[in-house]
Amino acid sequence: MELAKKTLAASMMFISTGLFAGVVYVSGSKYTLNKADFLQSGNNYTAYLEVDGDTGQQLIFDVDARVAGLGKESPEKDCNTSCHYKGPVDFRYVVEMQVSCSGIAIGSEMDNRNELNDTWVDDRSREVKLLVDNSLSTGGNCQQLQVDVKGVDVDTIEAIELDVLIGEIF
Repeated sequence: MELAKKTLAASMMFISTGLFAGVVYVSGSKYTLNKADFLQSGNNYTAYLEVDGDTGQQLIFDVDARVAGLGKESPEKDCNTSCHYKGPVDFRYVVEMQVSCSGIAIGSEMDNRNELNDTWVDDRSREVKLLVDNSLSTGGNCQQLQVDVKGVDVDTIEAIELDVLIGEIF
């Protein structure tokens, strides 16, 4: 029976048309995604992962991300990679990550790399690290993990590196 479940999950991964980034097995190894594994809508990115092995036990969700890109500045300027003007300049880079499984909220985190400068500004590159770490029982209903990375106040998101691990409490 267990082999049949794994074979079915693996075959679904191969026949999917890009809607799912893969399968996460409960108590399996860490699963890694990057920006190419996400569906994009503006500065919002969503990844779907099939989950296999939720039988109603207490689960540990560990989802961490590194998100990098270009921040926004105020006053707004049309810049490629850098702007050179005297401050005060308010640079903003705010990203939120929300994690749910089959509609059940797992957790969310928001981080920013905002700064107020009174000097010349050369580098708009910013990076945030986000972590959703939670333990709960979904009653056996966790079948599809959804991870949303939202550029709340950014110019661009250029890179996403995401690690997912779902385990059992022993």
